[in-house]
Formats: sequence, structure tokens, C-alpha cells
Amino acid sequence: MSSSKYKNLLSTSRFRDSAVQGRNIILSAESDRGRLLFCPAFRRLQQKAQVFSLESNAAVRSRLTHSLEVSQTGRYIADEITLRLLSEKLATEEECFAIATFVETACLMHDIGNPPFGHFGEAAISEWFENEAPSILKSLFCSNQDGLLDGKKLAIIQSKLDSALADFINFDGNPQGIRVVAKLQKNSDNFGLNLTKTTLASYLKYIREGGEKKEDPLKPFTKKAGYFSTERSLVHSIWEELGYSAPQRFPLAYIMEAADDIAYCISDLEDSIEKKLLDKKQAFAELHKLWMESPRQDSDAFNLIASLLECTKLEEKGGKPFTYTDFRTHLNRLLVDCATRSYIENHDLVLSGRLESLIPENTAEGKILELLKAYCKEHVYCHVTIQKTELAGYKAISGLLEHFRILLECSAERFKFALDYNKKHDGDGKRIIIENKLLVLFPKSYKEVYEDEVRLLDLSLEEDRITEWNLRAHLVTDFISGMTDDYSMKTYQSLSGIMI
Repeated sequence: MSSSKYKNLLSTSRFRDSAVQGRNIILSAESDRGRLLFCPAFRRLQQKAQVFSLESNAAVRSRLTHSLEVSQTGRYIADEITLRLLSEKLATEEECFAIATFVETACLMHDIGNPPFGHFGEAAISEWFENEAPSILKSLFCSNQDGLLDGKKLAIIQSKLDSALADFINFDGNPQGIRVVAKLQKNSDNFGLNLTKTTLASYLKYIREGGEKKEDPLKPFTKKAGYFSTERSLVHSIWEELGYSAPQRFPLAYIMEAADDIAYCISDLEDSIEKKLLDKKQAFAELHKLWMESPRQDSDAFNLIASLLECTKLEEKGGKPFTYTDFRTHLNRLLVDCATRSYIENHDLVLSGRLESLIPENTAEGKILELLKAYCKEHVYCHVTIQKTELAGYKAISGLLEHFRILLECSAERFKFALDYNKKHDGDGKRIIIENKLLVLFPKSYKEVYEDEVRLLDLSLEEDRITEWNLRAHLVTDFISGMTDDYSMKTYQSLSGIMI
């Protein structure tokens, strides 16, 4: 092989040299997978909801079982793709082995930053900071002994405060996941799991920093934030390693995204049937009707999907017994084939980060995913049992932030004293009663990440004091987003005096 397309994209480079030197790309990729599988944040996914929070039925998916299914689908797609890459001499055999493992690891970690109660938890954090944090920042930074600062200086400070707040108004599980694996899963230094830059690039679904303009038509994959300001230098280092002159999606991230779309669209419907929120025969009859009423496509994929959705009718007429496993297996295969074909046929677009998706919306495969999403949105996600739990979760997350408000309202100096539980007074001699007790609840490693980053600041400078507040707010959201659904509810109830 004269020149592999992946030679400069698959790297063993880490932010700190591995203790084991000389690993090839296959073993480096496998090491990343092991680091992730054995970390506490990954294990906690077993008590975070996929759709149904605080679910007692173990057959219904959690974030952990969902992530395992995404990883299997991702590896399936990657295996199909690498067979084609190898036959067309676009990658070496060693690179193909590594690609499958890099994809699998990215899929395993794709939800690792999700807070309790999923998207509702994200919304609770975002809403609280948007509504409550501006007044806190104004009190800390926009006044002096004589009252408010003059207009010119206030405008300058306000711009800096808006930047400090952007991470949280744009709070999302995707950028939080980078913090989790690159910092918070700390061992003995500041590099978290110290994953390869290739694995981290494979995880980056979006390429926008929190606070940047959303959905810039000239910058695809900016619908959501992909990383926070605190990880800016880390992400830019990854793109530099890859030789990117500007932010762009990494090829393997396409596979991770496709695997997630396939897995959750199919599994959410299955879990709804398992919980008896939907009747299987009725659901498939309605889906088949909707499919046949959609714009017809004269394609094998359209007809195959139609026959899959019609299985319950055929069963009633004496045909083969219908199982959801059969439906899932056949549809998975069809979607994997579509993703594989898109990757290979649009290889140059994938490598340049300019392809929109491996499963285009205008194909039969893309349309069935959209139909399953829309059906669950109308018939499942709005179900009263889900709404009650999500409302309770929203109250818990918002309530926790209210309890931790005191940590964001105090000065950097008082917060430093509060971190030491033995200190009963701050530098001004004022008693510390609540802050230190709250901080005892926080994981030691999270507090160390905050302290390590604050040591690099000069708190005599106003800009660095604003940065310190941003780091402190991240400490609070790191703690809350790392909680399981059950633990967040119990912690909220405990701090509210509802239970001990």
C-alpha cells in the first residue's frame, strides 16, 4: 500500500505520555477502551435513565445498557466499513483493527456526560443559570463601594461575564463528557483517563464551543455545543494533532453518531412496548399506515421496511409469529448497510468533515428513523408517567442548584477558606457555617481539578477572578451532572430536610 488515508488520523498521542511505551495503534486503542470501561463514571450510567427514570424493570434500558448497544452497533458499522477500506486499499489492516476499537470506545462514552434525568436535567441546569446567575455575577463584579460601576467599565465587564456564563446557558451532556474523561476521572494528575487524541476526536459530535454562534451555515455540526471554554485548549490541541487548519468533524465521529441514532430510535419503541405504554400490534399497525402514507420510494429499502412494519398483520393472518427481535435485527442490518455505503461512497467528504450524515434524511433508511422518533415523541415521551418523573427530576436539579447557590455567591477568597473544612472563619473573620459542609459532599477529585486550575490564575486581576467563578460553577455542575437519577433525588430531599 503506497499511502493510507488514515496514517495521520489514527494517533497514539496522549496529553501525557503513557507509562507503557511503544504500543502500536491497536493496543493504544484497546487501552483506551479499558480505561473507559473501568472508570466510575461509566459504571454510574447503570443508574441513569435512557428514557424511563427510576425504572424498576431491569429489562428496560438504562444509559449503560443503551451505551453498550450503541457500541455494538458502532463496531458493526466500523467492521463493515473497514472491510471495504481494506479491499480498496484505503487503510492498512492494523489501522482497520484500530478503527473498530476507537469507534467502540467513542460509542461507549457518548453519554458519559449526561446529567441525571437526561435532556430534562440539561434543561434544568441551563434554565437555572440563565435565570439566576446574571444577578449573582452582577453582585460580585458589577458594583463597588459607591454602587454600580460607570457605564463604560460595566460594558467591558459584562462582555467577560457573558463569556463566563456561556458554558452553563449552553449546558449539554456532550461537552460535559469531555470534562469527565479528560479531567474529572482523575488518577494522579490532571489528565483524567488520558485517552488518545484519536478517541477524543471520535467522541466530538459537535465542533462548536459553548457561547459561539449556533448553527452557522458555514460551520456544520454547530447545532449544540461540543466543548466548554475550559476545554478549549484541549480540543484545539486535538485538531492540531490531526492537521486540521479549522474545526471539523472527525471521520469516526460520523460512525458514532449513526450508531446512536440507530440504537435509540429502535430501543425507545421496544422499551415502551416492554413497559406496556404501547400495544405492539396497534403500534406497528399505526407505523405501517404512516409509512405507506409517506411519499413512496421505488426502492428495495422502502419495500423491506414496509414488510417489516406489516409483520403483525401477517401474523394475524396465520403468517410467521412476529417478534420485536426480528424487526430490530432486520432493520439494524438495513441501517448499518446504509451507513456503510454512505461512508465509502462519500469517503472524501467524510474525511473533510463535510458530509451531513451517514444516514441521510431523504433516504428510506433516514425516513424510518425520523418516523420512529416522531411516533415516540407523540405517543411515548409525553406519557403521564414520564412527565411526572421528569418534573420531579427538574425540581431536584433546580433545587440542588438553589442549595449550592451560596457557593456561587461568595467571593473567591471565602470559597478558598470553605474548601478547608477545618476553617471556621474566612479572611474577613466572618463565620463559615454552610459552605464547608456542602463542599464535603463534593468528590475530592472534582475539588482537586478546580484547585489545580485556580492555582494558575492571578486573582488580583479582574479577568482571572471571573475565570475563577467559571471554574467554581463548573465544580458545581460537575458534581450535579455526575449524580445518578436516584442519588440526585435523595441528595435534594436530604438538603431540603425532607429526609435524612
